[in-house]
Amino acid sequence: MALEIPDSLLNLEANCGVFAVWMLLQHHGTQVDMNELIKLCRHDRQDGTFTIALAVALKKIGFHVSFHTDPDPNIDRTERQSYAEAKALRIPIEPALSYTQIQSQIEQGKMVIVYYDTLDEVGNQSLVYSIDDQEICFFDNFEPMPALVFEQQRKAEGICRQAIVIDDREVKLQSTTLN
Repeated sequence: MALEIPDSLLNLEANCGVFAVWMLLQHHGTQVDMNELIKLCRHDRQDGTFTIALAVALKKIGFHVSFHTDPDPNIDRTERQSYAEAKALRIPIEPALSYTQIQSQIEQGKMVIVYYDTLDEVGNQSLVYSIDDQEICFFDNFEPMPALVFEQQRKAEGICRQAIVIDDREVKLQSTTLN
């Protein structure tokens, strides 16, 4: 079965975070209005999305989420708004996860969106497709990334090790449109 990605998502600059959320919704067979999803994720055409904003969007959609991060010395104004919203929504904000901890979450049946630096030195959020002791794969790029390279890319300058753990096993998505 081929996945039909909307043109509005394909043509969106810095689309990785919105793509990760959209992919998770596709996994659940949920159709969404792309303009609503872009707005919900607080996407900015220049900067893309902040990982905490994706956690807030997922919580609003109906997923059980927790946000994991290293201390971030450079929190943007928009990002601060998302942190305040996360607090109001009671999203747990916890320390960054190690590679092994990410793997453990996946093995427990949870889904994980990770933030890392691509080999092209671009910050990227990806929904994890599979992970083992040796490599990690993402829904947006099926080429496996060696575990050591992934860990190196999570420690790149300007990158905080961030992840969203999504417990979607008992999710109750109320509708196919986002309000």
